Amino acid sequence: MNNQADSNNSGTDKSVALLLQQLSTLQGNCLLVADENWAQANWAQIGSILQGQIIIISNRFDIANSATAAGLNCHFNDFDFSHLAKHSFDAILYRVSKERASSHHIINQAAQLLKSGGKLWLSGEKNEGVKTYVKQACALFGDRTNSEKHGTCYRASVQLIEQRAEPLDDKDYPTLRLMQPSQGTEFYSKPGIFGWDKVDRGSAFLVDYLPQFLKRFDRQPQSVLDLGCGYGYLACEASRLGCTRLTATDNNAAALAAVEKNLSQLSGIHYLAVASDAGDKVDEYFDMLLCNPPFHQGFSVDGAMGNKFLDSAKSLLAAEGQALFVVNTFIPLEHRAKQYFRRVEVVANNGSFKLIAMDNYR
Repeated sequence: MNNQADSNNSGTDKSVALLLQQLSTLQGNCLLVADENWAQANWAQIGSILQGQIIIISNRFDIANSATAAGLNCHFNDFDFSHLAKHSFDAILYRVSKERASSHHIINQAAQLLKSGGKLWLSGEKNEGVKTYVKQACALFGDRTNSEKHGTCYRASVQLIEQRAEPLDDKDYPTLRLMQPSQGTEFYSKPGIFGWDKVDRGSAFLVDYLPQFLKRFDRQPQSVLDLGCGYGYLACEASRLGCTRLTATDNNAAALAAVEKNLSQLSGIHYLAVASDAGDKVDEYFDMLLCNPPFHQGFSVDGAMGNKFLDSAKSLLAAEGQALFVVNTFIPLEHRAKQYFRRVEVVANNGSFKLIAMDNYR
């Protein structure tokens, strides 16, 4: 890649940058698999360096929108490759995911999608298991190659010679499965969702406090937004307390599939699952907004992401609506929230998490 491309993509993940350096040399049909690691990629620049044809699959709504806006052929889904022709790609580029099941699923799919002699380009950091993934892909593809070290990151190209091993264990990645993360709770979930097989401790703390939070309202709130919903734990628990109009929104395709399934199991409610980036595609005002922001995704605790969620909360609350956020105790969200709301109060703190209530009507 030339220096201009390097500079325009300087904010990207280092392992992503390794793949972008390779992308400008590739010809033929290419598939690029983009998860949250590609959030800072410059898609317009990527389009300008392409030599061949490229299709992008992303499980992130914001990434898919950015790539599409740059004129690229991008599909937003939960790493579903079923619409793509078998053995039709000369190259597949994949920066390995944080979750093993996702990485195994995509490596397995690459074995089906590459032409004979095609190459899977893998990158990632050592502590993310990239060297192991390269060895596993070699065993699956019938190839022998080593990872190249680039600082703290590694890159390798694995050629499909012939499939010589059983597919990697992807924990049946595409399938929603019924989970019982704690006594009395049942949810459909799957790999690819943060905390997919448990109840997040912060969310559990918020739900325990929810009956007390409802006492702040002059009347029972009916419409609820679960902002950054995951598999929908907060929305489902709100329904058990009398809320009848539930909207859940997330940036992640797997989360949207799970929350749609979970909300469909509830009776006596009206529900909607919306793909959006921090609620930017939600078109309604709500009596109550619940949020466990995705600070786990590696964003800076004092960065723009928290402000984006607060700004969205302000714009989506009804005139007498109230929001309740849960964050780690060290995140100063309540201070930034005062830029958006007239009343901001830390209503509970258990030493690990704190609950922050906010509204504009008093």
